Amino acid sequence: MIDSAAKDTGLGLQNGTGNSLLEVRDLYKYFPLKRGLFSRVSKHVKAVDGVSFSVKEGETMGLVGESGCGKTTAGRVILRLLEPTGGAVYFRGQNVFDLSYEEMRKIRRDMQIVFQDPFSSLSPRMTVKDIINEPLLVHNYPGGKARKEKIKELMEVVGLSPSHISRYPHEFSGGQRQRIGVARALALNPSLIILDEPVSALDVSIQSQIINLLEKLQDEFALTYVFIAHDLAVVRHISDRVSVMYLGRIVENAPVDLLFNEPRHPYTKALLSATPEPDPDLARERIFLPGDVPSPVDIPSGCRFHPRCPYRIEICSEEDITLFPVGREHEVACHLHVDDKVVL
Repeated sequence: MIDSAAKDTGLGLQNGTGNSLLEVRDLYKYFPLKRGLFSRVSKHVKAVDGVSFSVKEGETMGLVGESGCGKTTAGRVILRLLEPTGGAVYFRGQNVFDLSYEEMRKIRRDMQIVFQDPFSSLSPRMTVKDIINEPLLVHNYPGGKARKEKIKELMEVVGLSPSHISRYPHEFSGGQRQRIGVARALALNPSLIILDEPVSALDVSIQSQIINLLEKLQDEFALTYVFIAHDLAVVRHISDRVSVMYLGRIVENAPVDLLFNEPRHPYTKALLSATPEPDPDLARERIFLPGDVPSPVDIPSGCRFHPRCPYRIEICSEEDITLFPVGREHEVACHLHVDDKVVL
């Protein structure tokens, strides 16, 4: 078990919990690897390895990084869909990891998730009515006509026709199925929704419709989002703040415009250089990173990005580094910016 009393890092923790709806402190999630006749634990997959951030009420925080960096695992641990290895998650000042099963069941009314795949996340044996009704049923929402009217109202809110209430998921398009998932998440009037790559499985033309819907719902219902994605163009459009993850840790954290206009970490720079730019006069010089992402089983010594970093110096392979401020509301985990000795 990781020591949850470890030193806190991350911008949100320095700002305190005054207006933070969600606060994540030193979050860890390790998956054991077992081998041998007696299935002894030999190593661990360090999927989330000391993540800290906070989200203000009404804010959208983008969590970005390559596939396998741990962002989806972090989202599921926050909701306790996966149990943590260590750390703490405070929702409205209450540590959700300290709650009993029954207490967690009650707080889940206020914390919901929209999954990446709009087909596999919906039961093919349930109608739209049954899918949206399930959270209402579990949390004892008034039944009868009131519940049916609530379901129809939710369908209208997300852009679905109430006349399709008896249809099954396979009768809808991908975008419509994702709207059903959004309606299910909205059923209990939550404050926080974790959006786990909600548009990555959709056609580009449909992505914009779903993003516009999410923005409309945020304004209408005063929602707070944690938006997990790897598409930086989408993240820039919808987010207020962005945290960049690499190999289980956050390496940069800043308001969205600051991060896109003045990235400080070499990994962030490489990600942004790969983002298509519609204006050819503004095209960025592509930064190609050598090698592959290291295994989360065998984390490199020192800075975990140093084997692929084109700017690495000797200390990068010797000493680990955590987030530290490099400006107002801007944090980075990079030896090159310590005391502003080097500017990339």
